[in-house]
Amino acid sequence: MRQQEQASLWSETTVKTLDVRSGTLPPGGIMSETGLAANLLLLASGGEGRLVMNGEVSRIQAFFACHAAQGSTLTLTAGSENIHYIVISYKVSRIVGAAHVLFPQRNHPLRTSFVHRPGLPAGLYQTAEKIGAKWSRGEGLERFHINALLQGMLYELIMEHELGQGGAEPDIVDVVAAYIAGHYRQELELKELAALAGCSMRQLQRRFKQEKSLGPMEYVIRLRMESAQRMLLHTDAPIGEIAERTGYRDMYYFSRAFKKHSGVPPQTYRRTAALETGVFSASSGPPVHSAYSYESLEGAVICHMRGEYSITAPPRRIAVMDIQYADHLLALELSPAGSVGLGNPALNFPQYIRERLKETEMLGTYEYPDLRAVERLQPDLIICTEVHDPHYEVLSRIAPTIMFKRNESWQTILNLLGELTGKRAEAERIIADYLRRTALLSEELAPVLAGKSVALIRPRESLVRVHTASHRTGAVLYRDLGLPAPLFVADTSDTAYHIPVDRLPSVHANHYFLLSNEMMQEGISVTERNVRGMLDTDGRQHIYPVDAATWIGCYGPTGINCIVDQVARALLA
Repeated sequence: MRQQEQASLWSETTVKTLDVRSGTLPPGGIMSETGLAANLLLLASGGEGRLVMNGEVSRIQAFFACHAAQGSTLTLTAGSENIHYIVISYKVSRIVGAAHVLFPQRNHPLRTSFVHRPGLPAGLYQTAEKIGAKWSRGEGLERFHINALLQGMLYELIMEHELGQGGAEPDIVDVVAAYIAGHYRQELELKELAALAGCSMRQLQRRFKQEKSLGPMEYVIRLRMESAQRMLLHTDAPIGEIAERTGYRDMYYFSRAFKKHSGVPPQTYRRTAALETGVFSASSGPPVHSAYSYESLEGAVICHMRGEYSITAPPRRIAVMDIQYADHLLALELSPAGSVGLGNPALNFPQYIRERLKETEMLGTYEYPDLRAVERLQPDLIICTEVHDPHYEVLSRIAPTIMFKRNESWQTILNLLGELTGKRAEAERIIADYLRRTALLSEELAPVLAGKSVALIRPRESLVRVHTASHRTGAVLYRDLGLPAPLFVADTSDTAYHIPVDRLPSVHANHYFLLSNEMMQEGISVTERNVRGMLDTDGRQHIYPVDAATWIGCYGPTGINCIVDQVARALLA
């Protein structure tokens, strides 16, 4: 912009404070603003947390400020400590009678949303507190002074932002990284990525290296190589096909790039990677799971949460206190003598394996096992989880009892049950088939979901649970199938966020898998009905109701493959 226009812009611009409020977010607390009717300035002190503004995620610590333009949506979630905040709403306008200046609205500093991360300039939060105190005193000269103080605060923040010292750098990297994740199989150029970020190629290179320790085009290559490694390890696709699927038209050039990245040519990697990584072999070092096995002089031993179990002979009558273990046994072509079921009004086994459990005795529910029924069953082995710790002594008197962590990897459990029942080879084949299948499906879904995201949600009472990749079902979607998660949940160690129904639009997903309790409750809850109604109003969003009993409660290989089936049908339709 020419200097004359810049001077005119500011000399003819006025701001008016509309509201000032303050408060404290307790640990885990949430503050949400949707479709702002005016500009908003948010300043906070203390604690740490997460800010999602217009779909972009920012990690915040101690003191920070954000400026949200009219129409924006933002959500602030407190971490493990209190966050004290002050919110100032204001209106920006041109002085009546001022000359019209041609200035693109999207570039107007007061029409821009941004986060100031490194920490507030000295005294800025104190100035905000002063504005709050003056606002509470009423009209007159105090309100006149408030507008002057606000202009000073905006001046400091905008100067920092325009000098590149604000929060723009990580946001630019997040935007470009998300775009690359959805398009790395296509031809990408640095010029195109810089245009997307709204900066020069040199700026993008510098900012990307600061955040990712590598340049944007190197990031493209890394994602391509990781995809190629996954396909080489878990599929038998020809090298030429893998090259094409990962964005290389020239197989020779792909092979050179792969060797440079991995140290060996693709064919060599395929032949040796499984053996070198020990995908299906027992770990030689310390166990990374709470359950594992080792060989002793007397034979194989399974280590579990409450001790060790020596395998002297395959058990013939197994009782399981969690339905996922019934699923594991069925996958190995075995049937448990007894199993807990689902706590419906009519106690039963899950629909997807019910027919195969006709000869299995019902042992109550996961939360409330029927211990007398377990005793009458006379099993020679019982498998339970840490939830059953209060019953462990009673169960152990009935039969030898193994306790697994309920959230243990299904692949770990399947391998251990395979060893326990003499079916280790079958367990390894099931896992290999699953890895091969999800690797191929991931590549098939990638172009379909380019630039789009997938959310996993479950209505619960008056809230909506938005699951992340740390959740076991979320891991199937986001890790195994590589589905792009919305920025709302992309950066968290928690298994889920809990948000009010009216905040659901802030998730900004294109596809929603809605975990429905309809089958368990024999009807749709009010919260679920409200969620469906809210999402149905936007034709750009796709909703796929799925049975929560299968997607959440049954973590065996049969249930997991049912989830993969439904994902494929929904997204490839």
